[in-house]
Amino acid sequence: MKSTIILFCVANVAADVINIPLTHVPKTASEFKAQKDRRAEQFERLGTLEGPPEVALKDVQDMEYFGEVDIGTPAQKFTVIYDSGSSNLWIPSKSCTNCKSGTPRYESAKSKTFVKNGEAFRLQYGTGSCQGFLSQDKITIAGLDITDFKFGEVTKEAADIFGQAPFDGIIGFGPPAAAVDKVPMPMQMLVDQKKIQHNIFAAYLSSGGKAGSALSLGGPDNSFYTGDLTYVPVTKAAKLLPYWLVRASDIKLAGKSTGACGKLLGCQMVVDTGTSILTGPSSKFDPIIKQIGNVTEDCSNVDKLPTITFTLGGKDFDLGPDFYVTRVKDDKSHKDQCQLAIQSVNAGVPIWILGDPFLRKYYTVWDADQQRVGFATAKAPNDDLLIV
Repeated sequence: MKSTIILFCVANVAADVINIPLTHVPKTASEFKAQKDRRAEQFERLGTLEGPPEVALKDVQDMEYFGEVDIGTPAQKFTVIYDSGSSNLWIPSKSCTNCKSGTPRYESAKSKTFVKNGEAFRLQYGTGSCQGFLSQDKITIAGLDITDFKFGEVTKEAADIFGQAPFDGIIGFGPPAAAVDKVPMPMQMLVDQKKIQHNIFAAYLSSGGKAGSALSLGGPDNSFYTGDLTYVPVTKAAKLLPYWLVRASDIKLAGKSTGACGKLLGCQMVVDTGTSILTGPSSKFDPIIKQIGNVTEDCSNVDKLPTITFTLGGKDFDLGPDFYVTRVKDDKSHKDQCQLAIQSVNAGVPIWILGDPFLRKYYTVWDADQQRVGFATAKAPNDDLLIV
C-alpha cells in the first residue's frame, strides 16, 4: 500500500518555528496482530544480546506518521518516518537489489550537489536489517536546506519488514550517540547552518484518524497545546542507552500506585514517535495489564476500563482507555475492533516506551539544547476543544 503525501511548509506565527505536516496511516486488525507478534519476537531476541539494544529498540512497522524529505539538486522526493527513536536518515538507492518496486530510488548521478562517500552503512534491527553505503548531498526539510548531509543509500533491505511498509525510509531525530557511523543530526545541522535558532523539535499527533499531525522545528508551537509545558530532564542512563530517556517516579492505575517504579531509578521511559503502543518490562507491566483486564473486540467495555497515570517531573499525566485502546478495522467486515495498545516485552534492560498513545494526548517537546523533554495537553490548532 502506497500513500500519496503532499507536503507544504507552514510558517508558524511564533518566530523561528517551522511545522512539517505529517500523515497517519492506521493498521487493520490483522496488521495490528502481526505487529504484536513481530514485536514480541524482536524484543525476545534483543533480550538475549549482550550489552544494550542495537540502534532501534522498536518494531519499525509501528511507525505510522509520515512526512517528506527532498534530497539532491534538483530535488528527489521521499516519504519518510520522522522518528525520535533512531538517529540516521536512509532511503533506497538506485542500486538496491530487493527494495520494493514502484517506490522512489535515490539517483546520485542526477544530483548536482552529490558528493561521494562510499563508506559501508548498516542498520541492525531486531527482526532484520538494511545495508548499503553513505552518500552526501543537500537535503530539504520543510523548505529548509541542509547542505553536505550524510545519509544511507540502502542497497539491500529486510523485505519482510520494509517490503510492504508505506514509507520509503526513515529520518532519525534521536540522540547523536545512536547514529550509526556517528553522522551529524539534522536538527544540529539546521542550527549550525543558521536555518533555525534552537535544537528543539516537537510533535502534535492527531487522534481519531483526523488530519493535522505536525512536527515543529526550532521550538514548540503554542497553537498545538494548552496550559504550561512540564519539562523532565533526560536521565543519566541515556549516556549508556542512546534514547530520549526520562524518569517516571510512579505509574498509577485508577489513582493507586502500582509500585512498578523503584524509588531510586524510577521507570526509565523512552519517548518515541516511532512506536505505536506503550511497552514495559514483563515483570512490571504484566501485573498492570492483568489489572486493566480484557478489552472486548466489540469495544463495549472500553469506557469501563481504568485510567493509567504516569508521574513525570512531579506531575501526573492521565491516560484513559480512549487513548491506550486502539480501534482497528476488521479485514473482512470493516467494523471497528478494539485492542490494547499496551504490551509487555523482555528487552534485556528494564526500559519502558511512551509511544503514540501517550504522544497523541500530550504535545511533546524534545529539547536537545537543555537535555529535557516537555509535555502539555494537546489540542488541535484553532480548536478550543482539549484532547481529553
